[in-house]
Amino acid sequence: MTDYLKILLFQMSFLVSVFGFCQSEKQADSLVLRIFNDGKYLIKELKIDIQGQEYVFNDVPKNKYSETLILPYIWKSNNSLTTTVIIKKMFAYDWWVTLEEMPIDHIVEMKIENGTFTLRVKTNMNNKQLEVEQELIKESQ
Repeated sequence: MTDYLKILLFQMSFLVSVFGFCQSEKQADSLVLRIFNDGKYLIKELKIDIQGQEYVFNDVPKNKYSETLILPYIWKSNNSLTTTVIIKKMFAYDWWVTLEEMPIDHIVEMKIENGTFTLRVKTNMNNKQLEVEQELIKESQ
């Protein structure tokens, strides 16, 4: 009986240690993000608001990538963005336009906390209103 008990205790301690080592620690701030400007205008500033903290991308020319920033997380879509573009005029002053997008909630949204991503931002003017489309693309490693 004691040999059986020793074997049982050894097996239980082995299982506990295996489960303990198999669980990986979640790395904080391990999401790397860059912006791709797929629009017609220079993105002067793009702010992503995450729980009151602003992450800012500056001066992203059209058809170019921004620098990368490390964020705690991002939503698959409907991120809180403030986008400012500059519309160049030939013989007039440049026109600065800002659009602030604030989603109501993220009930059915997917929160992404790890990985390397590109946020494709497409800007367009329609009836003197700035329209911004966003698409989150996972980068292959």
